[in-house]
Amino acid sequence: MSELEDRICELEHENERLHWQLSDLEARFEAFAEPCAIGSEQLWKVVFNDILKRPVPSGVDLRDLV
Repeated sequence: MSELEDRICELEHENERLHWQLSDLEARFEAFAEPCAIGSEQLWKVVFNDILKRPVPSGVDLRDLV
């Protein structure tokens, strides 16, 4: 029975570690995704409005990812 309890304890610790790792990755993704979405939008505006002199085509708003 002690082996089973030890295994449960190990799995609980692993679960907690993975929970914190996921939280960290989510925070890092948000910190990365927001400036990327803004930069992408600005780049499309520059290319289409300033260079091609055409309206920017509609597309997916990447800011919704954050």
